[in-house]
Amino acid sequence: MDGDNPRTPLLSIVQESYLPKTVSIALKCILVGLNIASIAIGVIFMNECPGQYLIPYYLIISGVACLLFLCMTCLPCVDEEQVTSVTLANLCAQGVLLLFLFAFFIAGNVWIYSLYHGPWNDPSSPEYCARVLYLYAFWIITLCHLCFLVLLCTYLCLLLGLYILKRSIFGSRSS
Repeated sequence: MDGDNPRTPLLSIVQESYLPKTVSIALKCILVGLNIASIAIGVIFMNECPGQYLIPYYLIISGVACLLFLCMTCLPCVDEEQVTSVTLANLCAQGVLLLFLFAFFIAGNVWIYSLYHGPWNDPSSPEYCARVLYLYAFWIITLCHLCFLVLLCTYLCLLLGLYILKRSIFGSRSS
């Protein structure tokens, strides 16, 4: 096992990075920028969305929670000479934070899309929401949906490819 703990083989598999380090750093930098922008826009437009007053809070809380999650994923990042590993407590904390983010994402969908069909950009309307705030929140949450769709399609294509590979390997043996 090359010095790995035989009692936690799954933990060592979870810790392996599937992306090159430069791609991982670039993606994390983009996510940090988007989350800082979410917090800033939520704070700047705090009282400018009477149609759905929870949208600025959604941007702030989800931005802070995502930044916390990104920090937690960077905890094992140290020099190449040092051997570190993600503790089980860290993985559990990440899991709890992801569950919170998922539930909060669903709530954000309800809050943001509830204004979609109304006259949210008319200042005289009771459903008014500042244009920058609403459009930023709308496109951030829509971007999340698109990312989930791409991930789902990728996994389904991988499963289909594995199924075809299995059928070609084991189907030829039975003949």
